[in-house]
Amino acid sequence: MSVFRDAAHAGEFIGGFFREESVDGGRFFAGSGLVYCYTLSDLGVRIVVDASIEPQPGRRFGVYVNDPNAPEPTVEFIADSETFHRVYSGDVQPLTLMAAGKIKTKGNVAAAMRTLPGLVILISHYKAYSAKHGVA
Repeated sequence: MSVFRDAAHAGEFIGGFFREESVDGGRFFAGSGLVYCYTLSDLGVRIVVDASIEPQPGRRFGVYVNDPNAPEPTVEFIADSETFHRVYSGDVQPLTLMAAGKIKTKGNVAAAMRTLPGLVILISHYKAYSAKHGVA
């Protein structure tokens, strides 16, 4: 059984997480100058995190969910929703999944990899957000 009920739930939950990060945290993305795209292949959900904008108090980066007006991504990660959730929950290593073909990439992956050490902080925030919203 999937962690998300459907595409709407996945978009609302993940979009909400990134929007909350943009306000309260966001150091993983903010100032990186990159535009990240996460495509959930099984649900057809596309989340774009725009960290190319100048971070502002209360909005460190932009978040777009299934928005055709989202900026063009620097890098795109394509995986099913369960894989996305497992990576952000800290259950699996993203590089291992990329090597195994479970996460596909497009664009400037090397630039995105430079921000990977910050994923540890983001994982703890995602776990707390998941617990707060009843997503296991």
